[in-house]
Amino acid sequence: QTHTYGSSSSSSSSLSMVRNSVQDEMEIPLRFLGKGERAVVRPGVVLIAPNHEYNHFLMRSAVFIHAIGLNEYNEHVTRGVIIDHPTAFTMGEMGGGSVSGNLAHSVLFQGGDNGNDSVMLLHSAGSGHHDDTHVSDDGTTTSSTSSDADADADANLKIHCGEMIGTSGIYEGGLYSAMDLVDDGVLDPDRFKFFFNYVEFSDAELEGMLSATDSEGDAWASMEVPTRVILDNDFDRGECWSYLRIQMKQMLVN
Repeated sequence: QTHTYGSSSSSSSSLSMVRNSVQDEMEIPLRFLGKGERAVVRPGVVLIAPNHEYNHFLMRSAVFIHAIGLNEYNEHVTRGVIIDHPTAFTMGEMGGGSVSGNLAHSVLFQGGDNGNDSVMLLHSAGSGHHDDTHVSDDGTTTSSTSSDADADADANLKIHCGEMIGTSGIYEGGLYSAMDLVDDGVLDPDRFKFFFNYVEFSDAELEGMLSATDSEGDAWASMEVPTRVILDNDFDRGECWSYLRIQMKQMLVN
């Protein structure tokens, strides 16, 4: 499915994206998806920088890939946000009055150096295409037997927004619904995270990044990461990067 985002989705404006969706929220396990030229790059994965990355924004970074597709110049690009680069400001201080209530206390993270000073909201409370249909490994589908009342109650606990980003359990947008549900005590503010701008790579830039391997074999790596880790609002600069690098090394040893 291809989605074109307009002004209502500031971080993905004018970008035609392909996003694979699944129906239900889940706790995503930590999974290594390759390193260097073999790294899997798709919406919903996290790219982990190598030690030899010296770009100001990308050094010691963990980048959540949220979109891949054509930008406003008809160039095929990959976009993501750095998940462990907090600023010294909250959304209440920097949102120009657009964010109020409990979410106004959320730390604003520096997602990257592109985006025309846009802010993106990511969260784990999206409704997506939640229709109680489950797809098994063999491709067959089954439907749950939950009542309409249960479905309506479940829908009231979710933000009406776009599809899940890949299989990450992460959704984008739905700010006003999010503010209301958090202020009403229905949803925990820790399930929401704000990003200022994003990083963007052309196909050539991404290929160059992934092919850069040092003498010790260190290179950019790809992982599936638990939703709660991506949305952690307490990370200091490079803290998630360090954690994921340690986890990755342990996986490769075992």
